Amino acid sequence: MKKKYTILLIGFILLSSSIIGQDIHFSKFFSAPLILNPANTTNYHGNWNVISNYRNQGATIGDSYITSTFAFDFPVYINNERAGLGLIWINDKSSNSSLSVNKIYLSAAYFVKISQKSYLHMGLQAGYVNKKLDYSNITFPDQFDMSIGYFNPDMPTEELLKNEYLSYLDLNWGLIWSYKTPKFTSEIGVSMFHYNRPIESFSTADFRLKPRYVGHAFIEKTLFKNIFIKPKLIYVNQNSASELLIGFDTGLLFSENRISKNVYIGSFFRGGLNRKPDAFIVKTGFNYKNFDFAISYDIEIPSDKFYSYTKNAFEISCSFKRPETNLKNKIIPCTVF
Repeated sequence: MKKKYTILLIGFILLSSSIIGQDIHFSKFFSAPLILNPANTTNYHGNWNVISNYRNQGATIGDSYITSTFAFDFPVYINNERAGLGLIWINDKSSNSSLSVNKIYLSAAYFVKISQKSYLHMGLQAGYVNKKLDYSNITFPDQFDMSIGYFNPDMPTEELLKNEYLSYLDLNWGLIWSYKTPKFTSEIGVSMFHYNRPIESFSTADFRLKPRYVGHAFIEKTLFKNIFIKPKLIYVNQNSASELLIGFDTGLLFSENRISKNVYIGSFFRGGLNRKPDAFIVKTGFNYKNFDFAISYDIEIPSDKFYSYTKNAFEISCSFKRPETNLKNKIIPCTVF
């Protein structure tokens, strides 16, 4: 019965005229930079970068939510000014694959140098979203069978089902201000997703997706030559739903000639401005040559909630960054008299 109730709840949320959207998101939000903010496109030192993320959420309640992403980006130069281009693919499956989502975005960013130590990043994304809803795995409120005490998918329903596919164009934008020195880095960013408010409805209702606003910030400080601490936060608001993650990473830095450049651990709390924290997140990661690996686990904080989607969430990410090979100082040989 729990499984069928979960499917009912998801179907009701999707087809309601007053939806509270739960966009694709990660607890390790800085491990998915192009999903966090379009201005993060090529926000690194290197020739190109590949990132893959995987999240499995809610396996203990019977139907897990699985999200997979792949991103590739590389820098380009316009009149000697740095810019970047990228491609992002996102796949999301929820409730025993009742809802399947595929997204693909083109991402671009441009960097404006404010001073020797600070930059303004501007980013845009344009993407195509396709969603499929399998009605055979969904029951509705009017399909509750009193004679047997649970939902019966064979009972007729008065829900107006329009189609099982929907697709739309999605537009996002973002801004980031960064300040960097050899031992100190800070960053503040804002972004807006679903700027064009696309129509998203499987029923006959003309529902427009509400914009999602994201703000993030971090400070990274090197201590005692080889120890660093990195406080981070992210705030997300969409319609009447909000989410706040706050915490920090701390770890060791190794010399450049070592195989591994760093290793770290981190902890975060997730909650909101109008609610108590609902999850404690632990994470760890390390660098090996040009690869970066990280894993995290969401531990639910007990509460009186009837239904929880935070339970048993596991994430893993892997990235490969090609070191920068462009010459920083060009010397033209000439005859010396």
